Amino acid sequence: MNKAGITKRILDIAEALVGSLKGGLTYVNVLAAMMMASISGSGTACAAMLGKTLIPDMEERGYSKEYAVALTSCANVVGPIIPPSTLFILYGYYTNTSVANLFMGGVIPGIVIGIGLMIMGRFVCKAKGYRQEVEPFSLRKLGGALYRGWAALCIPVFIFVAIVFGWTTASEAGALTCVVSLVLGICYKSIRSWKDIMEVTKSAAHSTCTIFTLLALSGIFANVLVRAHFQEVIEEILFSIAHTPTTILLAIIIFIFILGMFVDVTPMVIMFAATFAGIAASVGIGAVHFGVLFTLICMIGAVTPPVGGILFVTTTIGNISMTKITPMLIPFICVLLVVTVLLIAFPGMVTFIPTLLFG
Repeated sequence: MNKAGITKRILDIAEALVGSLKGGLTYVNVLAAMMMASISGSGTACAAMLGKTLIPDMEERGYSKEYAVALTSCANVVGPIIPPSTLFILYGYYTNTSVANLFMGGVIPGIVIGIGLMIMGRFVCKAKGYRQEVEPFSLRKLGGALYRGWAALCIPVFIFVAIVFGWTTASEAGALTCVVSLVLGICYKSIRSWKDIMEVTKSAAHSTCTIFTLLALSGIFANVLVRAHFQEVIEEILFSIAHTPTTILLAIIIFIFILGMFVDVTPMVIMFAATFAGIAASVGIGAVHFGVLFTLICMIGAVTPPVGGILFVTTTIGNISMTKITPMLIPFICVLLVVTVLLIAFPGMVTFIPTLLFG
């Protein structure tokens, strides 16, 4: 998508829509992350694509580097929450949960996270006294951005329709997205030769090999956990300290959050999803509800020191240490935790759309 010029067009649309508001780049950052999430499905990839443009741009416009990096990190938590999502596909595979239901279950939580981060960003901007200089809203600018980027905006619509109507599986929709992005890159004249295609292919192959090596090693560890009766041990511990489905769910969430601070997102899903999904099911917690919660908590871990995968990407782009941005992360992580509590208290936020569409 970067090579095809899709990222730039989405940023232009986001800036034309909300860039005229006070603290405009805060809203642009979050809205662009939500729009990219509906195409990419990977928080780390979205953070890398958007961070290269937004972090330097926010610095130039008077925002601190700490704020730019912290906001970009937390905004891209929605990457695997708003469909499509690579983590939902993995979670569905390892727990035998419907990926289509997981995709649709992430829509409302993803939107709520985005709105919450925008509101918190506005308060932080005001408290820190960042300059609020903005350009007036321009219909011409918005029209131009939509004209250049309308095809990119059609990708998430295509994914949604294809999955809902059963034309493709979730994995097939992801593959078709790659093909559509390639075609758009050729149409936009961003991809001009076989050399460009091979460059993207080599990069994708490198990432895929890394992921599959990780999958293999994590799979071995998961088998070790099964043979060691890890689920039974965890169940015994949880049931000894919690006695109702809600308190057990809270205990699981706290345990996952602590683990997520030290274990990267993909290994977390591979090694622990089946175990905790089994425990959740045993106390009557819905598979889709728990799947979205599990993924969200894992993603919060991705923006929490010391390991945070997304943090590693954004701090590298911003050339700043995790220690320096930690204070600025706190208000945004609080937003993510509040949304988690809301999802626990109101399961319908997750299950409403899947129930409406699939029964």
